[in-house]
Amino acid sequence: MLGVHCGALAEPARVVSDLASGLSGTHCPTESLRIRHDQVGAGYPVLTEASMTALTLAARTEGMVLDPIYTGRAMAGLTAAVESGEITPGRRTVFLHSGGLPGLFGHREALERAAEELAVDGDPLST
Repeated sequence: MLGVHCGALAEPARVVSDLASGLSGTHCPTESLRIRHDQVGAGYPVLTEASMTALTLAARTEGMVLDPIYTGRAMAGLTAAVESGEITPGRRTVFLHSGGLPGLFGHREALERAAEELAVDGDPLST
């Protein structure tokens, strides 16, 4: 399992370790977790270029709508993991999309850029 830190928590590894330990009844050390920290950018509420690219990619190729903070950064982390070789082609990969659609509509910059980037022939309503 690969987690992607989106900037919402100060110590994501500790929080995930505590949650996993509580659910399983066995200690889950933080060093055993795989969490990417390269997608936070300038901070939690700030749209990153990687997230925007992931939003567009998922919409064009899979018909998935992502929000710019959580699922957008998670997809950006997945894409980065493929590019770095951490996830290899031919291996089954599951992307857990946990919601967040309202987040897209609450983030004006992401919504405007998505409409522009996904427009067909310059018409944002044709997408």
